[in-house]
Amino acid sequence: MKLNNKFLLIFITISVLPIVIITIFVYGRYTDLVNKQTIQVTNSIVDNAVEATKAHIDAVDGMTEIFQLYSNSSYSVLDDIKKYREKGNYTVYDLWKSRNNMRFLCQHLLYSNNFVNGVFIFTPGGENIGYGWNNGIDIQNDYTPFEDSWYKKTLEKKGQLYISDLSKKAFILNSQRSISFSRALYDVYTKDFLGVLLIDCSPDVFDISSSNTLPGHALLTVSKENGNILYTNIDSVKASFTNKKNNKNINVIKNTLDNPALTVVAAIDMKPIYNEFNFTKFLIIGIATSCALIFIIISFFLSRSLTRPISALSDIMRNHKKHGLVTADKYLNLHNEIGVLYNEYNNMVEENNQFIKEQYHNKLITLDSQMKSLEAQINSHFLYNTLESINSIAEIEEIESISIISLALGNMLRYSINTESELVNIQDELKNVNDYMSIQKIRFDNRFEIIYEINESVLKLKILKLILQPLVENALYHGLNRCSIAGKVIISVNVKNEIIFIDITDTGMGMNEKQLREVQESLSKPILFTELGRREKQSIGLKNIHSRIELYYGIGYGLSVKSKEKEGTTIMIKLPVLK
Repeated sequence: MKLNNKFLLIFITISVLPIVIITIFVYGRYTDLVNKQTIQVTNSIVDNAVEATKAHIDAVDGMTEIFQLYSNSSYSVLDDIKKYREKGNYTVYDLWKSRNNMRFLCQHLLYSNNFVNGVFIFTPGGENIGYGWNNGIDIQNDYTPFEDSWYKKTLEKKGQLYISDLSKKAFILNSQRSISFSRALYDVYTKDFLGVLLIDCSPDVFDISSSNTLPGHALLTVSKENGNILYTNIDSVKASFTNKKNNKNINVIKNTLDNPALTVVAAIDMKPIYNEFNFTKFLIIGIATSCALIFIIISFFLSRSLTRPISALSDIMRNHKKHGLVTADKYLNLHNEIGVLYNEYNNMVEENNQFIKEQYHNKLITLDSQMKSLEAQINSHFLYNTLESINSIAEIEEIESISIISLALGNMLRYSINTESELVNIQDELKNVNDYMSIQKIRFDNRFEIIYEINESVLKLKILKLILQPLVENALYHGLNRCSIAGKVIISVNVKNEIIFIDITDTGMGMNEKQLREVQESLSKPILFTELGRREKQSIGLKNIHSRIELYYGIGYGLSVKSKEKEGTTIMIKLPVLK
């Protein structure tokens, strides 16, 4: 890690980390407080809804108890209905009188409870005594409830309150959707069954909207244990809950009443509650973020000012391979350790440059002389072989072949003695190879084939002069055994990662493992000089080409060999792309 980054990391850690810790702590505490407040609000809504529901049930339950306990000096409801347990124990006048008494009692209840539609008592003898109020409702003539489900379930309750579903009752004239409360009546002393009290009420009997402190955002529902809904305020919150079935902001809370078995469900949209607290949360995060950004900016400029001189010197030293060692002209006048470092660095660079200039000036002269000596050896060797070929062919061939050989040889001689530059285009080097192959095809009667696998995009790249022809000659004389066997010579050129790879492959005899190892060891030996312009005696061939490439381009470039006996040999040349 860079020194600048280390300082920056240290400063940021020292300054920003405490802010992050404090922000997390404050945000967490505030979030806990918000959660407690929202839970308190939601629980309050549910508790209020449950209490309101209980209050409505208690009101109806109180009405039923009035009929059980009501009596004065001249009239008692339970005593009055005892005579209706069996037919024949009462007259029409008795029935009229009982209904009239019930009318008086019911009117008081109906006036004080506007959700009551009517109150009726069904006796075991099949008579009904009661009074209907809202919408002129009444019980159908000759209606007997003994086989109806609501009647049987009421009897099963043994005197406890039974609540019907929210529905339209078929046995009530002019009825609308309503909820009925029924209870079996028994003699207080003998426990004899006297009849069933039915109080029919409008759906407003369970209206608990007054307990909802979040109207429009809290969906309240009262339902029976079988799932039938008795009350819901869905119309007033429909817009708030549209497309929010799977919304994580919807909190659903259930509370079950034991007797009677009812379930109060509150589905509350928490978003309005959270929105009231979100501003403070954003304020906390905004302040913390602003402080952190300010400290990060301060840390950046502080670390940069401390490390800029060292980073500048480091960049100069890192780039010396591209531009050479250069002196630094900044921070020389600083009266601290940085100033001393820069001045001492400049002194070192000046001394080093002077040393390099003196030492490598002579080295370059030596290398140039050696390269010219090697090139002269290659040219003379080839010229000798070519003249020998011309002499042999001239004795047996006619003028046409001699003309071709002479023309190709002239081109090759002109190419070899051209000393304008040590570097030539790949295209020119291949043309020289082609001239050479023209001569050899005449000499060996076209017993070999040469194949070029070269993309036109590489033809203009520069390479060292006179390195391909000797390798092709080597392929003909050694690989194809002076063309005594038919075969191919393949020249391919590829460029990858700014490196030129030239392969010269023959399909000839190849080398055994011992021969290949000797050639590879020869190529791996360092270049030795006994005196200026001279080398230890070695054959002019692969080693000579390899030496020229290493002298010009440096260590790491040159030739490598792959071969397999009776399958052929490949000479691989590795050169850099010169800009």
